[in-house]
Amino acid sequence: MADSVTVPLIKEHAKLRERLGELKAFLLRFDLAGLRKVIREIKDMLEPHHLKEEAVLYLIGMKFLKADNQRLPGLFKEHHQTMARLNTLCGLLYSGRLTDGEDQIQQLCFVIVESLDHHMTEEEEIVYPALEKLIDPQTKELIISRYQSIAGNEFDEFDRAPLISMPDMGGDGTFGTNPQTMNKPTGP
Repeated sequence: MADSVTVPLIKEHAKLRERLGELKAFLLRFDLAGLRKVIREIKDMLEPHHLKEEAVLYLIGMKFLKADNQRLPGLFKEHHQTMARLNTLCGLLYSGRLTDGEDQIQQLCFVIVESLDHHMTEEEEIVYPALEKLIDPQTKELIISRYQSIAGNEFDEFDRAPLISMPDMGGDGTFGTNPQTMNKPTGP
């Protein structure tokens, strides 16, 4: 039986939430060195995490959920917005005119913390359970193997090919859109 594809992502969310707590603490004291360190850690954690979600889970999820979940493309956009905000924040944290940017840094940190927390909660409460329910065991095994290649820094763009080329529909034309048809044979 296939393992859960979302448990590793939820564990990464817990680690990210710890870092967000550290970010808040450093922000209260406006500890510049601490802010720089924790922002770098958050960026380093988010890059492979987003890759897992986008290249593996969401690519497959869109094939399975189709029109049942219009939220997935919005989550992609939120990933890119978060990374853009983190890059902007890094620019501010390393700026020569730091005193002029303190309010901007505080506001941007607040937006990052709130938006990331909301984003992760939405994934955990809506998207992940839907995907766990709809994705078949073979596909779960494929996802888990892709996670390992990402974690080992062996992932590249060509690793997406097996995911993109997965069949959209089974023999009855409803594969992935109806949980009741998920276990029906799709061919001879």
